[in-house]
Amino acid sequence: MLLNIKIVTEYPIWLVAFCFLAGFAYAFFLYRNDNRFEDVKLWVKRTMFLFRFVTVSILCFLLLSPLIKTIFNTVEKPIIVIAQDNTSSILMNKDSVFYKTEYLAKLENLKQKLSSTYEVRMYGFDEQFDEKANINYTGKITNLSNVFDELENRFYNQNIGAVILATDGIFNEGSNPVYTSQTNGVPIYAIALGDTTPQKDIVLRDVVLNKLTFLGNQFPIEINGIVQEGEGFKTKLEIINKGKVVFEKEYKINSSNFSINENVLIEAKNVGVQHYKVKLTAIENEVSIVNNVQDVYIEVLDGRQEILILANAPHPDLKALKLSIESNENYKVKTQMINDFNGNTEAFSLVILHQISGNDAVVQKLQQSKTSIWYILDAKTTTNQFNKLNIGLEILNSNGQTNQVLASVNEQFPLFSLSESTIKYLNNTTPLLSVFGTYKMNENGYNLLNQKIGSVVTQSPLMTFFQAENKKVAVLAGEGIWRWRIQEFNKTKKHEAIDELINKAVQFLSVKEDKSKFRLIVKNKFLENEEVLFNAELYNDSYELENEPEIEVLVKNEDGEEFKFNFNKTTKAYYLNAGIFNPGAYQYNASVMLGDKKYTEKGEFQVAKIQLEMNNTIANHQLLANLVKKHDGGLFFPSNLEDISDAIQENNNIASIIFEEKDLKELINLKWIFGLILLLLSAEWFLRKRNGAY
Repeated sequence: MLLNIKIVTEYPIWLVAFCFLAGFAYAFFLYRNDNRFEDVKLWVKRTMFLFRFVTVSILCFLLLSPLIKTIFNTVEKPIIVIAQDNTSSILMNKDSVFYKTEYLAKLENLKQKLSSTYEVRMYGFDEQFDEKANINYTGKITNLSNVFDELENRFYNQNIGAVILATDGIFNEGSNPVYTSQTNGVPIYAIALGDTTPQKDIVLRDVVLNKLTFLGNQFPIEINGIVQEGEGFKTKLEIINKGKVVFEKEYKINSSNFSINENVLIEAKNVGVQHYKVKLTAIENEVSIVNNVQDVYIEVLDGRQEILILANAPHPDLKALKLSIESNENYKVKTQMINDFNGNTEAFSLVILHQISGNDAVVQKLQQSKTSIWYILDAKTTTNQFNKLNIGLEILNSNGQTNQVLASVNEQFPLFSLSESTIKYLNNTTPLLSVFGTYKMNENGYNLLNQKIGSVVTQSPLMTFFQAENKKVAVLAGEGIWRWRIQEFNKTKKHEAIDELINKAVQFLSVKEDKSKFRLIVKNKFLENEEVLFNAELYNDSYELENEPEIEVLVKNEDGEEFKFNFNKTTKAYYLNAGIFNPGAYQYNASVMLGDKKYTEKGEFQVAKIQLEMNNTIANHQLLANLVKKHDGGLFFPSNLEDISDAIQENNNIASIIFEEKDLKELINLKWIFGLILLLLSAEWFLRKRNGAY
């Protein structure tokens, strides 16, 4: 609403009179003695005089830099946010038809009723929080705390009147919203969905097993289930692989809340991704049998890669390295003193040499081998011996001194990537004890970590990598990884950052260079809501990237059903988004013709089912009661849904906000001013020309 409008200028207002005076003087002297208009009618002459007077006056006034000042009132209605749970747990009860039909109609009526007074925004939530065209209850994960995080982010500094939260109170991801929700005094009105009455149901809650194992090993499968209201019935646990039952056990249910906990050992008899179906047989009149079954997968490998840690003396870094490396089940670590080492490295994918001091013959033999080496230099390292290895890095002017140095991650490091959380941790962790001296790079190396002294990042490498023709080499110029590991655990109760750093380094160093001309890159595990992505590279005889030929891939599921795709071409490589697949194990076979040669790549991946929503079918209305109490709202049920509108309208704190907005614009920028001046000059020119003047 426009309240006020006026024209202001920085100059004194009395100067406006001089603008009119200048316009009058200009027009007066122009027309007073002009003999060409003696026979022209007086009103025409006065009209031309007026046009010139107004035009010149406006132009003079514009020289005062006038501004047009407007004042508006803006009314911002309260925003009512309706957040509807869109997960499958809503339908896990006897009222599923009601929630698909009648309830959604009631919710739409509530939205329309509120829209007459408020601005209403409708959202659906599961693992995400976004505006939904329709509610279909297909979400696989409920994250209630994310709802409030999104409200804070999306409606920051806006007039949120109330939040209507429609859910059953069950969450299986994120934190408890009662403790983490922050909506700055905004009331929450909860619609309690679902059923709090325990129903007859068998729930296979957790099936836990390793990601991979090795051929011939026995691997454990940990099974946790619960039977509700099934007293007097029997159920059987079955584990099935390739259509054969490899384990079974029967249970007699003797209580209304019967627990099943089993730890089963299964022998890995076949290489590749193995699919196991774990199920508990249904009982009579069970409310849902979907949550009785889980499909799990494990990758069976031929054998582990072996890593050798050689040391001149015991050191806490050795244990820290071993623990981090063996957190990846693909690696097996052997620790040995260098004096006991026979010099044979053929059985190992990587040798980690901690401290170079003495045993020159063994060190030289390691250097001459084709096995990749990771050198870790501690305070007792002999720099002269290290420099003689000609790795590509020299440490000069050391004199046996040490220095406390911090790490600074080089984010342009090209050989592998670290997660943002790991980079942040490494940039802020404790110092390592490094060999003091002048660091000189003699070959092309890649610094992952640079030394930081205080707040100054130097060009001296702390952790650097070299790629020779036959082997890879890394150098960590400091000791104290064990301190990094302890500090991270004290902060986070985990070792994720250090484990990632060490495992990424070990993986790069231990993997032999792939000389194949056709390379396919794809993960071996996806969730059912993830898109399956492939990347491919094709090299010619000069090992230059090519992407002219077409690449085809055939994906086959466990039932023999086939899916055929063609790769898309990028600048120099190939890319394929195969979309979302149903849960199961899949094999793929990709092929390409380069010249007259055909290249193929085969592999397997698995798509895992998300069953979190099926693990709990009893609604948690107590959580909703606690939530609305904390936020001064109210608890409602689908039967009295229409009462929410009355409760919101009776809340005097939910009100519109009136903003007064002031706006200043330069008058000269208004297009109609230019149009007016042009019109006046054109009209005057027309009259002058019509009456014999120019």
